[in-house]
Amino acid sequence: QDTEEGLDSDATLRIGGRSLIVAQTTSNVAESAVLSTSVVALVILGMLVGIHTTRQKSFKQGLGRGFVSWIPLMMVVGWVYGIMGYTGYQINAQTVTIGALSLGLGVDYAVHFSIRLEEEVEHNPFVTQDVWVTNASATTGRAMFGAALTTAGGFSVLNLSALLPLRLFGQAFVVAITLALLSSLILLPAFYNSFLKRDAAKYSLLSNDISENPEAE
Repeated sequence: QDTEEGLDSDATLRIGGRSLIVAQTTSNVAESAVLSTSVVALVILGMLVGIHTTRQKSFKQGLGRGFVSWIPLMMVVGWVYGIMGYTGYQINAQTVTIGALSLGLGVDYAVHFSIRLEEEVEHNPFVTQDVWVTNASATTGRAMFGAALTTAGGFSVLNLSALLPLRLFGQAFVVAITLALLSSLILLPAFYNSFLKRDAAKYSLLSNDISENPEAE
């Protein structure tokens, strides 16, 4: 109020300076992070539903399996941003896309591993879930691990950069790809268990029918 009294009647008082610029930039970056992650998340959800609907020939089954496959991916996004906040990492022009990138990487693992689990159930419907997961991990899981290792290794080179934002981006990306891999190998089978049991029951009945009626085969 004292400052305003010392100004002319037609003068305008505005706040400026570096602090205001930093605050506005941070707000814009945060809004961009939410927007980009939300758009990518919805696109990936639609893609997962479409893939499983095509495989199951049922929209209801595709919707359920797609949504369940999508849940671990969203958990990875929460973990990544949570770790960044807890460790004091800044959300800047580079790391703003880490959420969308986490989803883009994780969806490959989710699709590959969920379909491999379904194939294991189809080939071995009479065994338990641990056998399905073990067999899937020994085949597709190893390929996923190799792909994640090479991708993380490539982005870890950014730690050698002289620019701090690039180093932070490289470190955040390595964390994101590690969490995406672990969520597909550990969380996805647990969430997917009900669908696997349903498939096992269906294939078991088919196997029994074929055994009782060999001519039907």
